[in-house]
Amino acid sequence: MQHDRTSQPTLPVTLYPVGRFFFPVPKGLEFHGRIININDMTIEETDWGSGDRAKQFRDLWEPVRDEARKHYDRYLDNPLMRGGFVQEDVSNHFGHPAVLLCYSAQNGAHWTDTFVAMPHWILRIKEETAYKIGEECLGDLKGTVLDFFKHYHTDRSNLPADMFWTGRGWMRGMKTWDEDIRASASRPDRETAPKIMLRLRAYMISTPDEPAKSITSIRKILDGNKIDLKILRSHQRPFEGMPGLEEVYILSAHESGEYQSTLYAQWAIETEAKNPQRPAIYLEMSCDAEAQDDALRIWNAAIENFTSIQAWHAKM
Repeated sequence: MQHDRTSQPTLPVTLYPVGRFFFPVPKGLEFHGRIININDMTIEETDWGSGDRAKQFRDLWEPVRDEARKHYDRYLDNPLMRGGFVQEDVSNHFGHPAVLLCYSAQNGAHWTDTFVAMPHWILRIKEETAYKIGEECLGDLKGTVLDFFKHYHTDRSNLPADMFWTGRGWMRGMKTWDEDIRASASRPDRETAPKIMLRLRAYMISTPDEPAKSITSIRKILDGNKIDLKILRSHQRPFEGMPGLEEVYILSAHESGEYQSTLYAQWAIETEAKNPQRPAIYLEMSCDAEAQDDALRIWNAAIENFTSIQAWHAKM
């Protein structure tokens, strides 16, 4: 086992709320954003810019409409590929200007794509809806979309511990059977320092899963592909009462005539089925192995500051 810690102090971090967690981004990394999915709905929030808001709103949803209409017209005589097309004003359901688009997805499914002009940003709720193959869109606003909006909040006062952050807003009280969040940050590739990527994913599962397995469980596969494994760290690391496995290792192999080494770090945290407060969690990092010292400082800062919003509230 290698000594993998530096004597330098831990890097400061910025905490970004993502779903039910705070994603820690150490100093020197740039936060790239979130991907938020709830009950098969993708949630996006776009800040207003300066200038004409009505135009900004149209500029967001009209290109989607135009592409959807183009697809519909192209396959007008082919119901299997055509899907459907609907555009409706649904402002009365949201209390703000709002547009519903329904158009072809894949395998007979349709996208129900709703854009809402909120006071401080534009909210987009995109849901895949099952239809019979060849059936036209009905243009009906799904109950799941309205249920989400009913539980969606934009205020910043008296924030509850059991909320789910979507980015600009937050949701609380809606029954969820699927939550899937992703976030990423990176240090740009520079002449003097390689790129370092940091990623978070957390998602609910419906049935119990197996504990995380060590990279050593595939050592025979690595050996068979002439990939060298060097383990820097491998130990149990629990997270707020949930078992977890932290591993840091280097994989090396000949590629394009050169011997290349990549450092990987992963903290895999075990889940409880159907429990949104205890999803499967993966905090991961990767970079060229020559950035090992910087990467380990970044990794240590990330794992030491990773926390759930609920636990953070309990400490306040």
